[in-house]
Amino acid sequence: MPDIRDSGRHPRWVLRWVLITIASVLAGTAGWIRLRFGPVTFDQIVTNLPVGGGEGVGNNELLTEALLASLVAPIALTTAFAGLLWLRRRHRAAQPRPVRRSLALPSIALAGALGVLLTVAGVPQHAAAMLDPRSIADYYVDPAAGPSTKPRNLITIYLESVENSFAEESLFGENLLANLDRATTGWARYGLRQYPGGGWTMSGIVSTQCAVPLKSKLLVPGVNSNSLGEKVDHYLPGATCLGDILAARGYTNAFVGGAHTRFAGKDTFLSDHGYTSVQGLSTWEAAGEKRADISVWGLSDARMLDHARDTLADLRQAGTPFHLTILTLDTHEPAGVFDSCRPKDAEPMASALKCSTRAVAGFLDHLRTEGYLDDTVVVLMGDHLKNVAEGGSFSAGLADRDRTILFRVWSPDGVRFGRKDADQLSVLPTTLELLGLGAAGGRAGLGV
Repeated sequence: MPDIRDSGRHPRWVLRWVLITIASVLAGTAGWIRLRFGPVTFDQIVTNLPVGGGEGVGNNELLTEALLASLVAPIALTTAFAGLLWLRRRHRAAQPRPVRRSLALPSIALAGALGVLLTVAGVPQHAAAMLDPRSIADYYVDPAAGPSTKPRNLITIYLESVENSFAEESLFGENLLANLDRATTGWARYGLRQYPGGGWTMSGIVSTQCAVPLKSKLLVPGVNSNSLGEKVDHYLPGATCLGDILAARGYTNAFVGGAHTRFAGKDTFLSDHGYTSVQGLSTWEAAGEKRADISVWGLSDARMLDHARDTLADLRQAGTPFHLTILTLDTHEPAGVFDSCRPKDAEPMASALKCSTRAVAGFLDHLRTEGYLDDTVVVLMGDHLKNVAEGGSFSAGLADRDRTILFRVWSPDGVRFGRKDADQLSVLPTTLELLGLGAAGGRAGLGV
């Protein structure tokens, strides 16, 4: 019979605690993902991994937090617990008993933790999609635009995580979209559905500009789809997107945002699909923006929209049709609340929403007073629904509700929506129709 005091050096004893530690790491990772991001898809995870140098292009605090929650804390706790048990056995005065070195319970714990992590990461749904023989090819229509006798300019504004629910006073005690409501009086409004499997910024941009869902290469092997990380050579090279269509018709496509354009391969996507000007945080830092106006994600919406006005003026002066795309960020978790934002609410995200939409409303007022709305279509929309992670803002109020993405449109010719229900995949054909470039049948990509 082995001595109990030798248990700490027994190979099986060590293996048991290795298995328990790995299980703790997996469980910690699953818990952190769920707490920070809520329900996610496997594609959302893999298309946002900072492969090949993601540091410095997103929120670096998330990386530190992930390491602490997923590695440091679980390893420290299991190591401390194993050490305490070992010391207790070393100093126990009772008659030595046979050491239990069964690996059954640690193995079960490891399998359970792995199952939880895979479920949280959406792997079962991913596997089901891989095994499904169906293809979008049967439904896809080449988004070849029709002719336009008088091209309209286009401004597309993506509002980070903004949905129509934020206007409900019964939920938030006030209408958090009051600034936008005032600035978009007379605009056409719609409740846009988030396409199944979407829910993050690049999925929103791709679905609304290319009319296809964003999927990782792992999901559709053999098909030209996006790759991982920020250092890919091409992003959806086989897709025909809004920027491609407009560039072919003489438009100048320009992008203005406050975050790093490299994050999630955004700059590669834009450059590959007709954009000749892509401005983000590195642009504004080089221009001398104050640190007080820069959050963990990037430049404040108020300052970014000041730059957007300058870019817009340059586009107008060039005298050719243009498409300006703008992406806000203050309403991304954690909320960006700057010194210029008044008043300060108890809930930072409420302040971020009001201040960000106030800045956007000011930009829309500028469009009106400067005459841009006379010959320009403006599409204002959220990039996706607000995530309802337990560790995020408004999770209790938004969960289990019928929610839609904010979608508002201005056209000099007027707008009337012909369908009661549509998702992000239908934004591309709708935009082309607004510009007088709609194809016969009103279809483009997977949208109508």
